[in-house]
Amino acid sequence: MKKGFLFFFLTFFCLGSLTSTYAQTEVYLDIYRRGGKKIEIAVPDFSPENVSDKAKHLSKTMADILKDDLKVYGFFNLIENPQFLKEISDIDNKEGRIVFKEWSLLGADALVKGSYSIQDNSLTIESRLFDVIRGKQITGKKYSGSKETLRKMIHRFSDEIVYRFTGEKGIAQTKIALESKYEGHKEIYIMDYDGYNIQRITGGRSLLLSPEWSPDGKKILFTFYRDNNPDLYIKDLTKGDEKPFSLYPGLNISPAWSPDGKKLSLVLSKDGNPEIYTMNSDGSNLQRLTNNRAIDSSPCWSPNGRQIAFTSDRSGSPQIYVMDSEGTNLRRLTYEGSFNDQPAWSPKGDKIAFVSKREGLFNIYVMSVDGRSIRQLTSHSRSNESPVWSPDGRLIAFSSTRKGKVQIFFMNANGTNQKALTSLKGGGYNPAWGPRTD
Repeated sequence: MKKGFLFFFLTFFCLGSLTSTYAQTEVYLDIYRRGGKKIEIAVPDFSPENVSDKAKHLSKTMADILKDDLKVYGFFNLIENPQFLKEISDIDNKEGRIVFKEWSLLGADALVKGSYSIQDNSLTIESRLFDVIRGKQITGKKYSGSKETLRKMIHRFSDEIVYRFTGEKGIAQTKIALESKYEGHKEIYIMDYDGYNIQRITGGRSLLLSPEWSPDGKKILFTFYRDNNPDLYIKDLTKGDEKPFSLYPGLNISPAWSPDGKKLSLVLSKDGNPEIYTMNSDGSNLQRLTNNRAIDSSPCWSPNGRQIAFTSDRSGSPQIYVMDSEGTNLRRLTYEGSFNDQPAWSPKGDKIAFVSKREGLFNIYVMSVDGRSIRQLTSHSRSNESPVWSPDGRLIAFSSTRKGKVQIFFMNANGTNQKALTSLKGGGYNPAWGPRTD
């Protein structure tokens, strides 16, 4: 469980270079304001230009990556008919132009045309997005980099497509941090948002838990049991440096950055039992927010930085509470269920995801910020825990044991389209979704 009450309770008592060209154009929204109807989009295989036969398989690979990116969103419907896509692409090639009438007859509202070339280890990808209805180009991008950056280039263009149709940045270039026992003991890893390119970022050969991204995406805080004490360490992803951050006696756990990056909330037990504190991001100005004989844990900032949601058993069982960021105006949010934990505030500020144990099972729920309108998102016979929102608020990543060993999944914010992101032999625990930085 990410920053979870169970973890805290048990711990307490058990001790390539890449470039792009083409000028920016305005956000392209007007033609698809059609009462929620999905955008029908065609993505044929990319066209190879002056590449070896060995590299021609990348045509389908690039198109598949882009389609998988777009499927994540609820407003695209991918036209999945390889034969028709190829036939119309062949017509375009024969005519030397895009025959929009043919794509329109296929039912496409939008069309992506991509091509690529390779020279030595340098890969160049050109992608264009077209409005089929109006027969005009919406945007075009050209990316260059090493072959190893292929996925990153495609992710960049999928983010461009999302921006053109929504006015918001996409999430295809974001990263997810997680814990895994891949090498026999828990270390911190990061991976692309879709589960690819996983890499270990710590080497403590000890128990490392609960990664937490800084708002600029350059640092990760985590709990490290280096000297038999749960201390907080910080990893600078740009420099590769790793150093201690909070070394108070007892628990140093559950770090959470304020949205502006100037403060941190965390749980310390230096005064006897777990309480919630805040400090400046440089470790100064430590302030205690809670003062109760109960166990307080899992602090989570609101997007505007004015409030902190957290878990406390002060009512006799773990429940979700919220207070102002100075520790005032405390109020309880959850009353249903005997165990509610791991609050995660949505980026838009209108919802809080959390974990609730009911009928012996842990599942993920979401509620409005006043504790009302509770909705269950997962309903499997195994545990579903550690919810975390994507930066745009459209997805929720979480951990689940539904396939036996715990792995990382994600789903739409309404609980639909649940999909496994990892299948690691060491499992995947406690996801933390990084910010959009590009």
